Amino acid sequence: MKRLTLIVFIGMLHVHLFGASLSLDTISTYIQKGVQTRIPEPNKSIVENIYRQANYHPLWIGNQNKSKVSHLIEALNDPLFNYKNKSFDQNGIKSFFFAIDNGEIPAEKLSEAYAMIDLALTNSMVRLVRFIVQGDVDWELVKTKLQSLQASHQIVSKWEISVKPFPPQELLMNAIENDTIYDYLTSLLPMEKRYRSLINILSDYRMMDKFPKIEYYEELLQPGDSSSRVEEIKKRLQIIGDYPKSAPIDKHFDEQLRQAILTYQRRYLIEESGIVDATTTYYLNQPVKTNIQAIITNLDKTKLYPKNFENEYVEVNVPDFHLRYYKNDQLVMKKGLVVGRLERPTPLFSDTLRYMVLNPTWTVTDNLIKKDLIPVLKEKPNYLKENNIHVFQGNKEIEVNYAMLARYEKSSGAVPFNFVQYPGENNALGRIKFMFPNKYSVYIHDTDNKSLLSRRYKIYSSGCMRVENPFDLARLLLQHTSRRYSQNEIDAILATNQPTTIMLRDPVPVHILYFTVYEENGLVYFKNDIYLYDQMIEESVEGNRKRSFTVPENRMVSVQKEGPPPAH
Repeated sequence: MKRLTLIVFIGMLHVHLFGASLSLDTISTYIQKGVQTRIPEPNKSIVENIYRQANYHPLWIGNQNKSKVSHLIEALNDPLFNYKNKSFDQNGIKSFFFAIDNGEIPAEKLSEAYAMIDLALTNSMVRLVRFIVQGDVDWELVKTKLQSLQASHQIVSKWEISVKPFPPQELLMNAIENDTIYDYLTSLLPMEKRYRSLINILSDYRMMDKFPKIEYYEELLQPGDSSSRVEEIKKRLQIIGDYPKSAPIDKHFDEQLRQAILTYQRRYLIEESGIVDATTTYYLNQPVKTNIQAIITNLDKTKLYPKNFENEYVEVNVPDFHLRYYKNDQLVMKKGLVVGRLERPTPLFSDTLRYMVLNPTWTVTDNLIKKDLIPVLKEKPNYLKENNIHVFQGNKEIEVNYAMLARYEKSSGAVPFNFVQYPGENNALGRIKFMFPNKYSVYIHDTDNKSLLSRRYKIYSSGCMRVENPFDLARLLLQHTSRRYSQNEIDAILATNQPTTIMLRDPVPVHILYFTVYEENGLVYFKNDIYLYDQMIEESVEGNRKRSFTVPENRMVSVQKEGPPPAH
């Protein structure tokens, strides 16, 4: 129906707009007046500048502009550019044409009517460009909500949010004049590969039928069972693509269904058991609108980033708990990752990886001394010695105990001692760290506790990122050093137990991101909004702006690491 309406609308434009014989000078006069009275900010100055360059001549009316208008109307209705189905003044344009079609506008007013149509079309294009580049999220409001978490929950959330400026107006003008609208709009797409993938995912989920409801039972469903619930599960998984379209919809829990459930559980980060328990049933019963909203929110986030990243870079996707290494647009490595706890989220920003340190020391930050180390010393007086942590006052090494430190635990002043954990097997940073010096003092490193990488939600650090099999990453980065290191040389350095820095001749960009929906190897993955950033964004969108943010009571249970205090 929407497609039919669009065709009728475009046809009406051709019949009425281009058939009129009107005074160009009169229309231009009305355009010049209309820019001042009809176009609101923030687009007024842009629209005015466009028409000034065109000597206020109409840009869209006239028989020679048939294809140009068609291309604009099609672009305004193309989900690739307008995935939120915004009107962008199309209703007003239609009203003008219906009025002309029905003879409601007298002949002496037609010039003004066509001027208003021309203005509306230009403003619609400007609004579409703004939506593609900047979106409709109030990012300043998102920043305010992030900052409010510190006062309400002592959570320091850092996300370097930078809204892109409106693109150069001469390029927009050229696109209108030369009827290259689609090429121009496509050139503006942010994170184009990811963006197009999300658009395709959104299209698929918008076409899905209403998901069948699956009843809850205490009994597990597993291979060999026969139940009407199995039939409903097969229908649900077939709709979203986990269960083959050609497979039978019946009551038998067969091997095909087990494989489909494993795939589904993998996509939603559920324990991969191949059986249907209460947790899997809960996820299966989520309405399709929940998925659609998640996809839209992730599309909104792409607008904070450029069209493409560099030819070679490291990407950390925090809610996915993975680090990926890309080269020439190809994924060359993927590793599991431990990220910041709910109350100590990993900052989101971009930087450049410049060097590696083998056998690193760990200097405990003042914040962690107060929050973690001092409380541990109260319970375990020998903790420092057992974990090879040395304490310095200036350049002098000293011995401390809980009694000496207790007064600093709640103090706003800095602890006057430096705590340094020496290299070794129990060093919190493991055997290697990857440095991109930044104001947050976070980095990627090895870990002394490999078991954390096998957990479902890998949220155990104080902000840094602990990577799985870190020397696989090191081998890729060693290709960027001035000299080549053999494995024997690396092993020899590690055996010294002495800190050794290896500089990169060619630094590698690092992007720390937050995407909860993505496609990989033909499957669509939906991840938990661990830091609630998606919810903040959803509640900061035009038409749904909530001035404050409330952390839900039923947020994920905070996962605490047992044993030594977490490193960054």
